[in-house]
Amino acid sequence: MKIFDSDNFKELWQTIRRNKFRSLLTGFGVAWGILMFVILSGIGNGFKHGIDKIFTGLAQNALFVFSGPTTMEYKGFNAGRDWDLEQEDMDLIIKQIPEIEEVSGMLWTRFNKVIKGDQSYDASMIGIGENYIKIDAITVREGRSFNRIDMLEKRKTCLIGKDIAAALFKTGNSPVGDYITVNGVQFTIIGVISGSEKVNIVGRVNESIYAPISTLQQLCGEGNNIHLLCIKAYDEASIEGVEEQVKQLLKARHQLHPDDEGAVRAFNMKEFFGSMNHLFTGLTILIWIVGMGTLLSGMVGVSNIMLVSVRERTKEIGIRRALGAKPSTILRQILSESILLSFLAGYSGLFVGVLILALADKLTYNMQQSADAFFYNPQLSFSLAITALIILLITGLLAGIMPAQNALKIKAIDALRDE
Repeated sequence: MKIFDSDNFKELWQTIRRNKFRSLLTGFGVAWGILMFVILSGIGNGFKHGIDKIFTGLAQNALFVFSGPTTMEYKGFNAGRDWDLEQEDMDLIIKQIPEIEEVSGMLWTRFNKVIKGDQSYDASMIGIGENYIKIDAITVREGRSFNRIDMLEKRKTCLIGKDIAAALFKTGNSPVGDYITVNGVQFTIIGVISGSEKVNIVGRVNESIYAPISTLQQLCGEGNNIHLLCIKAYDEASIEGVEEQVKQLLKARHQLHPDDEGAVRAFNMKEFFGSMNHLFTGLTILIWIVGMGTLLSGMVGVSNIMLVSVRERTKEIGIRRALGAKPSTILRQILSESILLSFLAGYSGLFVGVLILALADKLTYNMQQSADAFFYNPQLSFSLAITALIILLITGLLAGIMPAQNALKIKAIDALRDE
């Protein structure tokens, strides 16, 4: 049995002509509901894509551990004692915790004067291990990163941020292999790096200098001390379990109370990404509530206009029933008109919404090219577009059920009475 044919379109056109103003408002309500849903979904996707782009390269199963003053007495030590992470802590946890894939220490200093010829730059200098670049979102644009030999021999080599390279070296001249002086100490540049302006562990990558941690420990007189313990667990491992193991090992080694939560502190990237996912899940739910709420009001309008149409066509429907028209024929006619009206109005809203998102994407193209853009590719996914079309069909079907039931109640005698 055909659901849609040329007669359906003719009947729909007649319905629209008979109820021009109501049809316009009804169609606008449905179109507006889908339009709001499409635009809000596109905007939500744009922010999600932007956040994903910014965090590209940053290990999601990562953990950053640092020391804090003790808050509990333990083994003769008073509360408030300061303690330091050490190089030996890295060796201990990598040996004791098999779930750990990469580990690196970090040591940082501030307000270093960087000099090249007659140019100078104030920058942070950070000491890292050779594995750190696998944990943080850092890209080597030129040259290479550190290796094990740099660490063992405590070489005065460094990686410089792209902003420092642009400020101290002429355009077109590669800084790799050249030298800079930091606080009176000469370093050989082995690479130029870049990273996110908004997301990094310490400082701004593009405005920082990285050196082997062993080199800075020696130059700064830190011995084996490190300021931050950077850990990356295997993807299948539980980072929460790794965090608890690391804390207990550090507490035991440094004679800290097992229940002292303030002495060993940690920043869990999985928790951070989980919070971001919850935020976007909430945003998605809000978008569906707003869009579907508006669409529901449009559905009520479609149902009302079809009820009016059935009432105005009492004579026609009654005569058709008297001439032997089957109930299924009448039912199909009313439902198909309702579905068509909803679909055509909703598809118009979908089409306009996609055009608006395409225009927004074009207007913000230059902004999106920035590595730190929070808004990127605000498009409606194909699956969501199909879902919207299916919702339109279901909406039209539901809106036509009551009018169709009223149409089936019309008898031939009603047509004569109406006459």
